[in-house]
Amino acid sequence: MAYKWMPEILENACTGCGLCVDACGPKSLAMDDEVAVLAFPDTCGSEEHCISACPGDAIQMRWLLFSGNRAVGRWNIETSGAGHSCTQLDNECNPATAELARQQPSTFVPD
Repeated sequence: MAYKWMPEILENACTGCGLCVDACGPKSLAMDDEVAVLAFPDTCGSEEHCISACPGDAIQMRWLLFSGNRAVGRWNIETSGAGHSCTQLDNECNPATAELARQQPSTFVPD
């Protein structure tokens, strides 16, 4: 199983200003009915520029279950059910953090 560090937009908090869309370098975000959405998750580089651009704190980063291009963004990967965790950015492997990611993927934040 693989989890990618990606923005999650809280629809109720989004003001529709579009500043996050403008701040997103790879253009992963788009506006849909005056609400920001992660339209192209494969292109998301997990850089978090959208968060600082949002005046309404409507964006939070989360480890989301995802299958896509692992060459882009930050990943936490559990391989072969062995509880083995690796992140693309630092190549550190830690079985304990993999277990946490498996149990709580939407709230997991690695060391």
